[in-house]
Amino acid sequence: MTGSSIRIATRTAKRGATLCAPRPGRSVSAAALVAALALSTLPARADGYFIQTDLGPENQSLVATFAQGRLNYGLNVSAYDDGRAATISTTYALDLGGLATLKIGPALRFEQKEVGAEDLDLGLRLSLERYQPTDFGAVYGLAEIGSIDETWFLLGQMVLRDGFSFELSRGGSDSYTETTFAVQQQLGDGPVRLRLGYRAEDTEFFVGLSVNTF
Repeated sequence: MTGSSIRIATRTAKRGATLCAPRPGRSVSAAALVAALALSTLPARADGYFIQTDLGPENQSLVATFAQGRLNYGLNVSAYDDGRAATISTTYALDLGGLATLKIGPALRFEQKEVGAEDLDLGLRLSLERYQPTDFGAVYGLAEIGSIDETWFLLGQMVLRDGFSFELSRGGSDSYTETTFAVQQQLGDGPVRLRLGYRAEDTEFFVGLSVNTF
């Protein structure tokens, strides 16, 4: 998968995958951009890592994944109109005979509301993904469900040999839905890619960066 622009374990959460611009979280996302660029200059010390941040006028998001062997570690930090949340997860990957990869494991989510309420939830995350090389580049598909808030996520991505790719995703839970379209362009020969996209429910354009060493 070297050189592909696959999004491993990304999530779209109702403003739960976004960080609102007026909040102090903007500096967090700026730091994430710097960290992503710095990490892109380092050799991968495991199977790979993935970092992605998208910045819009009102919303921001940060997702990170690190994989070593069959273990995958995920982080999703977010803030939204009336609170903020963070989710961490560890999943174990199972190869389904070369047809797809199944990942399953626990997830822990912390959510803090502006009104003072705090929630700590432990749940299960399960995903199914497939990467398929093609004559023009590659295609990638991801389907994921989680027991916390009954979340679900679907993503399809097409990667061209010139480093350009485009993707369409749809996610939701028991309280939201979101549809996102994005295009990416590889910068040089490294793992860094520039992203441009649109969130349909938020009617918002965004820009971002991703670093993918898988």
